[in-house]
Amino acid sequence: MVIFFTIFRLLNLNSIILHKDCKNSSNRKNPQNNLRRYILSIFIIVAPFFGLAQEVDSISQKSDSVISNFIKIDSTQSLSDSTKEILSDSTIANLTDSTKATATDSVKTQKKGDIATTVNYSAKDSMNFNMKTQDIIMFKTAHVDYGEIELDADKIKVNYNTKILEASGLKDSTEKVTGKPVFTDKGQVYQTDQIVYNFDTKKAIIKGVVTQQGEAFMHSNWTKKNEKDEMFSDHALYTTCNLEHPHFGIAANKIKLIPGDKILAGPFNLEITELPTPFVFPFGMFPMPNNKTSGILFPTYGEENRRGFFLRDGGYYWAINEYADMALRGEIYSKGSYGLSLASNYKKRYSYNGTLNIRFNQQRIGETEADSSISRDFWVQWSHRPESKGTGRFSASVNGGTSSFNNNNPTQNFEQQVTANFNSNISYSNVIKGTPFNYAVSARHDQDVRTNEINLLLPEVALNMNRQYPFKKVNVNGLDWIQKVNYSYNFTTTNRITNNIGRVGPEAREDSIADFSQENLPYFLERANNGGRHRIPVSTSFNLLKFITASPSFNYDEIWYLRELNHRYSEETKGVVIDTINTFSRASSYNAGIGFTTRLYGTIYPKKGPVKAVRHIMTPSVNLNWRPDFGEEEYGIYKEVQTDSLGNTRVFSKYEGFVYGSPGRGESGTIGISLANTVEMKVKKDSDTSDIAKKVKIFDNLSFATSYNVIADSFRLAPISINARTNLFNNKLDINIQTGFDPYVMVLDSITTRENGTEEVFQRRIDQYAWEGGQGIGRLTTANIALSTNLNPAGKKSDDENRDNLEDQAREAGASEDQVQALSNNPAMYVDFNVPWNLRVRYNIRWSRQGFEEANIQQTMNFSGDINFTENWKVGFTSGYDFESQDFTQTSINIFRNLHCWQINANWVPFGRFQSFSVDIGVKASILQDLKLNRRRSWWDN
Repeated sequence: MVIFFTIFRLLNLNSIILHKDCKNSSNRKNPQNNLRRYILSIFIIVAPFFGLAQEVDSISQKSDSVISNFIKIDSTQSLSDSTKEILSDSTIANLTDSTKATATDSVKTQKKGDIATTVNYSAKDSMNFNMKTQDIIMFKTAHVDYGEIELDADKIKVNYNTKILEASGLKDSTEKVTGKPVFTDKGQVYQTDQIVYNFDTKKAIIKGVVTQQGEAFMHSNWTKKNEKDEMFSDHALYTTCNLEHPHFGIAANKIKLIPGDKILAGPFNLEITELPTPFVFPFGMFPMPNNKTSGILFPTYGEENRRGFFLRDGGYYWAINEYADMALRGEIYSKGSYGLSLASNYKKRYSYNGTLNIRFNQQRIGETEADSSISRDFWVQWSHRPESKGTGRFSASVNGGTSSFNNNNPTQNFEQQVTANFNSNISYSNVIKGTPFNYAVSARHDQDVRTNEINLLLPEVALNMNRQYPFKKVNVNGLDWIQKVNYSYNFTTTNRITNNIGRVGPEAREDSIADFSQENLPYFLERANNGGRHRIPVSTSFNLLKFITASPSFNYDEIWYLRELNHRYSEETKGVVIDTINTFSRASSYNAGIGFTTRLYGTIYPKKGPVKAVRHIMTPSVNLNWRPDFGEEEYGIYKEVQTDSLGNTRVFSKYEGFVYGSPGRGESGTIGISLANTVEMKVKKDSDTSDIAKKVKIFDNLSFATSYNVIADSFRLAPISINARTNLFNNKLDINIQTGFDPYVMVLDSITTRENGTEEVFQRRIDQYAWEGGQGIGRLTTANIALSTNLNPAGKKSDDENRDNLEDQAREAGASEDQVQALSNNPAMYVDFNVPWNLRVRYNIRWSRQGFEEANIQQTMNFSGDINFTENWKVGFTSGYDFESQDFTQTSINIFRNLHCWQINANWVPFGRFQSFSVDIGVKASILQDLKLNRRRSWWDN
């Protein structure tokens, strides 16, 4: 560099101006110019050997278009062309920070060598090299690239003495400034009016800067940036709105921005549409970490009629590490109620992820202690999902708590509020290496909040053996079925604990449900029902007459228990007494069968019309099964016992009510018959002149099934089932029909009227086929028709498709676990403005009738949907209709308004037990999620 400037000083050259269109200069024949060119050529050849650290391309061409997706702001002010005037500006001088020292000052105090890396620069119009001041000035689409720093502007000036870079835009013929600087430092982009930057100190003075920090944008009049990339701004606006003129913002005289950490603001107030509001605050701190950080969760406040004034959802958020976090929240009410909750998320990449949510609430309802009632409830939700890695898999889905929790504690999850049954499952499975065995250990939970019945399968262990082919390598001509002989093995054992302590049998009292409490737990454990079961299925297959597949099978089952029951008649009580004998007890059972199946095809080719072909596929099946009578005395499982003083008897099993039951009574030799049908056609497309046709299914399934017991002495024919499933109108309407017919005649004896006015029917089922009595194939006993449709301009999507990624998106947005579960159960809650309207309707009717009794009809209809009235207004609804009560079911109406960077969400439950309404107005970005207005009135307020 020194040699470069020395040579030009010797040549007495003060400046060189390079233009991209200087064709005429190369044609002049001037001896002095030739000498200069000669010296310049020698320099160009020799310079690389002296370690020249800069590369100058005076005619480098860039693209005519400059890519910029960031906000552009106009400014009527401009910096002086002189760096000294910029650094002495009184406005900057008033900024209070250790970076008051100007860029020029820092150069004087920090003596460093030449610029450390190569500076690449280019300009579209021209460059001006000033040898005396060592300046390079570039015009029009100028670009400078220096390590992690990039700068684009219509005017850029670089001084190699002071190590200072200056950039600004240029005015066009209409006095409009174009080509304003776009400064990039370590990936952070700054849109500016003008900028002064020091290469050595990494400090900068910026005018009219707009920069994006995470979800937010910061506009400032004057800004100083230090070597730590901290920014000190004067007259700044902090907002999450990405418009040139933001809809709202936090305006402050002074703001300090610490990248990846926080923003500190002096006295500030909220501006809406560039108008100040009376909301003034002395200071503010807005976290914006690149990683999760711990901090206080501010509560919401309000008042309820039943529980009084409250503070809700306040607490502490603990960012444990990059894999896990935890939020502890609490709520307290002025009338004595309170609650605590713990929510945690964890994830290990490529291994597992999960969530844990625990809630405890004490509700105190009443004005005084004398008339108040206290309830204590808890609820646990845990979800653990493994990812594909290794052979071992641990998964968990826990959802349960006290039966009164949903009644006493409000939740946004309406699905949970109205659900009666909850289930949980925790399991671990793995394979035993080097063997065909695998195992699984699980714990299951089933809870009915209506009856308070709780059943626990704790634990449940399964050992399975993969299917084995012992004769696979045996080659016998014409006997391929030997090679296909296979068997497998399955062993399961479980321990069932229940709070249903009711007795079994017609003479016993009604079942009762005990409180599932710590005091009763020893009694439940004593009554635990446990056992084990072995299963060995053996099968093979072969072809008959080429097109018929025969599949013979044999199954062996054995059950193990640690106790058995002895039923006996007591003369003292005049009833059945049950004795429990603690001993190892086992019973085996077996059955054999063979199945035959084939597939028949039939195709019709119409000569005219759009239908090119109709194909009918029939799949008939015949299954023969035999099972001996394990109720015979030789097996020792069943015993006939007197039940009353009149000498009436009943057969009891010594495993009555046990977890795996008992082997079946009565010999059985059944012939199962079924016929499945599929009908489809190929239709030529209207707009297609080629031979390509689309496939249209007429019936996805049309099936018939029954069985005939050849060994039974009466009622040998089983009920007949006819089922059908199809889709109509290009898969817009799903139809599912299930019916059942009793093939025997029912005879009416009499009908009487009870005291309450209802009728009691006395009838008999006789061993006579319905068609012999002119009743067709049988009496229709059950019929179920389900219709469903999902209409929208984007076409039909399944519920699974709608649920994809919703849970993860909700959790990333900071939603609570209740909100996540509600969103998963009701994908319609997701606001998607890309679909102008959506309608989902499900209708179900179930009809049943036993002989001459009055038919029982149950009809339900659920419907939901949404519609975009404008580009930013969407109204959604969820409801249903109960035809039996002739009333609407749980109904919810949602109104959503998109306000660009804000949003309004209103929810209204107009009637029913959970009647409520809420209106939320808030900022979309999570960094300012506390900047919101809430108005709620809920069912628990009344």
